[in-house]
Order: sequence, then structure tokens, then C-alpha cells
Amino acid sequence: MVVGGNVGASFGNVKTDSNVTPVSFQVPPGGPFIPFSPDITGSDREYPSGFIGGGQIGYNWQFSPILVAGLEADFQGALERDTNNLSNPFTFTAPVATGTVVTNYTTQKDWFGTVRGRIGYVWGNGEVMSYLTGGLAYGEVKINGTNTVSAPGGSANGFSVSQAFGHSQVNTGWTVGTGTEGKLLIPGWTYKIEWLYVDLGTLDATGVTTAAFAGIVNPMSGGQVTAHTRFTDTILRAGLNYQFH
Repeated sequence: MVVGGNVGASFGNVKTDSNVTPVSFQVPPGGPFIPFSPDITGSDREYPSGFIGGGQIGYNWQFSPILVAGLEADFQGALERDTNNLSNPFTFTAPVATGTVVTNYTTQKDWFGTVRGRIGYVWGNGEVMSYLTGGLAYGEVKINGTNTVSAPGGSANGFSVSQAFGHSQVNTGWTVGTGTEGKLLIPGWTYKIEWLYVDLGTLDATGVTTAAFAGIVNPMSGGQVTAHTRFTDTILRAGLNYQFH
């Protein structure tokens, strides 16, 4: 059995596809809702990165002087987040309204873990093992933000609609990677350096059904946000293990 700890960095790559429904006024009150802004769709990418640290436990089987197979599980705390502020101007022609859609959102990951198999080749007089690894990944992914659709207050059709959106959940996915583990001078202790690619799948978020409205006296609706986000990471970390024989 092998137990140990590790530290490193996580370099995220997060893609979000979003949609903002049109803002409409009821004209006249009691009549039909008439859109004053277009349906806004977009795609954006963030790169949330940060420090990670955690522990691992595993077991190795040596089948020959040069071949080792094993299992390893780890759990990591992460300080990974990124915030983006997007601004999209629009002009709507019937009726005439010129304004801006401003979206501010944050993606983050606070923790994750993996359960992996390993297959390694022993070299360096039996002191070093290089290995391939892969298996299950899991972790909590989050997105939170606000969206505001507005037209200048000085115009006859001036308005502002603010919508909050967000969601978090524990996702399962997959991971592959490679690494090197070698013996230290102290008996029983080894070092390791590891690279992993982690895919934690997707997260969907929808804005609340009510929003903060400001503008003309006519009843208003719309401006609801939906977001579809995919979370992937590149992990670089170094660790120490102790082998119990």
C-alpha cells in the first residue's frame, strides 16, 4: 500500500454557450407583449486556474522486474476560478430600441478527485518507474453571474432588465495522464511528478423566472438567461509517497 500527499496547479479551459431571451413590453397594458430587444446567443471561453493540494492512496503489483500495475485514488482541494465581463450592443428596429446586453459571470471548481489505474515501466536500475494512468474523475463545478439588458434611459423606450443565473453540482467524468515515480535515499519514500487531463463534463444554468425591471410603466417580461458550460483541466503536480511493505 502507498499513501502520500501532493501539490500543484490546475489550468482550466471552460467553454460557455449562452442565450438571453428578448425583453418584451405589454403594449397597451392588457395587450400583447412586443419585443424590444433581440434574442441574444453567444459563446465564450474562460481559463480558471489555481493552486491545488491533496492526498493519494494506492496499491502496486510488480509482475516482473520491469512491469508494474496499480490502482490510485486521490482527493484535491482547488482554488480555481475566473471571471469574465461581456458587453454586446444591439439595435432593434420594430419598435426602435438601441441598447446593450452586459453579462458578468464566474466559473469555479473548489475540489475534485480521481480513481485511476496505472501501468508502469521500471528503469534506472529499478529505481524509477514511468507510467500511464487513467480512469474516473469527479468534482464540484459552479457558474454564477448576472445579465442586464438595457436601453438608454433618455429614450422613449428606455428600460433595464437584470437577471441572475447560477448553478453548482457534483459531476463525474474521466481523466488520462502520465507520470514518473522514483525512490528517494530514505527507505520507503518515493517522489512523483504527474500530468493529468481531466474532463468533468457539462453544467446547465438557467436564470430565475423573475428579474429586476426598471423602465416604462408597461408590464415587462423576458431577459432570461440559459448557459451550457463544459469544464476541462490540465493538472500538473508533484508528490511524496510512503510505501508500506
